Amino acid sequence: MAIPPFQHFFRPFLALLARDGELHIRDVKARLEASSGLSPAELAQRVPSGLFTVAEHRMGWARTYLFKAGLTERVSRGKYRISESGRKMLDAHPSEISLKDLRAIPQFYEWISPSGDPQASDSPAAPSSSDADGGTESMDEAMASFEIALRKLVEEELGRRLKEMTPTRFEFLVEQLVVKLGYGSSDDEVRRALGGGHGDGGVDGVINEDRLGLGQIYLQAKRWENTVGRPELQKFVGAIHGRAQKGVFITSGDFSKDAREYARTLHNMKLRLIDGAELVSLMVDCGLGVAESRVYRQYRIDNDFFEEGE
Repeated sequence: MAIPPFQHFFRPFLALLARDGELHIRDVKARLEASSGLSPAELAQRVPSGLFTVAEHRMGWARTYLFKAGLTERVSRGKYRISESGRKMLDAHPSEISLKDLRAIPQFYEWISPSGDPQASDSPAAPSSSDADGGTESMDEAMASFEIALRKLVEEELGRRLKEMTPTRFEFLVEQLVVKLGYGSSDDEVRRALGGGHGDGGVDGVINEDRLGLGQIYLQAKRWENTVGRPELQKFVGAIHGRAQKGVFITSGDFSKDAREYARTLHNMKLRLIDGAELVSLMVDCGLGVAESRVYRQYRIDNDFFEEGE
């Protein structure tokens, strides 16, 4: 299931305080997560900054909004309780509390819409809040969505460029990728291994798995628009049989279902397949063929600092 928006946590947050009394925000988040129905993987999803999970980030915004609406009261550092207004809100809304319900509260409306515009955005980016938990949901997640969309465009363009490369240039790209990933004891060693040709049909190079040369990996790089089938993999495996336990087959295209199944069922050998989609993703991760144009910093208020001693 999708992680619900921050408004979803308004009523559960208040109901928890009404039931259990004064609670630290850490306990509130832990209990809300336990009752959320979200899977461990969903609860582990983090905002782009990595400082918070998406779930706790949204719960943090719910905490801020309820406090600004006067529905909760801060008892001490990080500890909250429900206010009398909060209890009345719970009674008046037995199923759900929305942002519209909070806007009906004058002090909250004044905070969220300083311009006096009743049509101000429902997004938590609307207020200029210094009490937010790690930035605004809309700004943080909108930037994340933009980054993902931009990355996808860059990867699509890289994929197109790969297919236009000459085989020699593609081989050079693979050399650089192998180095970026930390294999081979030197750039020259990787270049000799790949560029020199191994002489065995289906093998493009042999590199050290580590700096000490304690293991070797056999490589095959194929700039193909077509789908790589099982026969190509069998040719590669046959060429290195008895000499290696690890192989990497890289293509600018894709692998057939039969080829992938063959690689999974190999015994006494691990064959790693890297298709065009993963190849361009690795290039972006390693900064190969791409460059960052600008990095934007994200700032947040350290709530614990300001709550110290309260």
